Amino acid sequence: MREPLSPKIINKSFHVGELSKKKALELLLSLIESSDDAKIRSESIETLDKIGCTGNKIFKILENCLVSDENAIVRTSAVKGVIHNFIDNGLSLLEWVVEHDKSPLVLKIIFDYFKNSNNQEFKSIKHKLKHWSIKFSKNLGIIPEELRFFLDIEALIAKGKKNYEINPDSFKFFQNLSDVKGGEPWLVIRNKHVKILNFNYYNWKWVKENPDIVNSLYKLKYLDIYFNSINKYNFGYNQIQEIPESIGVLTHLKKLILRRSKLKNIPESLGRLNYLEVLDLSYNKFEEIPQIIGSLNSLKTLNFIHNKVLKVPNSLKSFLDSLKVFRY
Repeated sequence: MREPLSPKIINKSFHVGELSKKKALELLLSLIESSDDAKIRSESIETLDKIGCTGNKIFKILENCLVSDENAIVRTSAVKGVIHNFIDNGLSLLEWVVEHDKSPLVLKIIFDYFKNSNNQEFKSIKHKLKHWSIKFSKNLGIIPEELRFFLDIEALIAKGKKNYEINPDSFKFFQNLSDVKGGEPWLVIRNKHVKILNFNYYNWKWVKENPDIVNSLYKLKYLDIYFNSINKYNFGYNQIQEIPESIGVLTHLKKLILRRSKLKNIPESLGRLNYLEVLDLSYNKFEEIPQIIGSLNSLKTLNFIHNKVLKVPNSLKSFLDSLKVFRY
């Protein structure tokens, strides 16, 4: 039985010489224009890049996808194609995307590409990105510099979703959710800075996906127990998670709780949290205590229980002994 035509087969056939570039292009464009499967459309767009297809016709296809395709996964592939192959001609299109697209997957790619560029030709789109950042951060109640972490979290939650839209107002849920036993909200913002962050990817994702019943969660006394029970039946719960490198922008953070997050490591940028006093990394998958913790000069409390750490490294022993509370 013949295997159905797919971007993977087209790419393979092209590279072994069974298909000409013209024929491969024709087949890929057919899939992009006619397939009902967003994954196939997305992979077809990415395959265009793999086989080196450029030109005005390809740009128009990408433009059409960015403007009219309802699936964010497809638009994500399209914006990558524009940035990789049509950055000079595509700046006005990318500006339009910043103003109109609400997918964090799409926006993150644009932010990632332009964040460190000083190219004067990109001045206009960087202005658009700055305006977007100011608007988003104002709704959230933080300075624009701390916004990046929340965009990255939104992109993590949106991964694989066709129509997930970024919504700064939804973060207010986390400012009101707390375990009565623990006492503090998941997110505390003061003077436009994040001061306390209790982040668990699975819990935040569940709240984002179920906004209609959040009000009922406010009444729960033992919120942690409730989410622990939900996560036992959560598909993908055992997958190892990562904290975005952008957590380093939360420079005024005083308390960081990353408990039960399936973590095996933390980003090096965490070492920039000079005001951090409390760090909870309990109930994770660490096999050793990360060296970067030794650079947290304000740290007073470190909770490292229920990991796979067998001993304290000699390089951190003096630092850990200086803490008021250290549990592992």
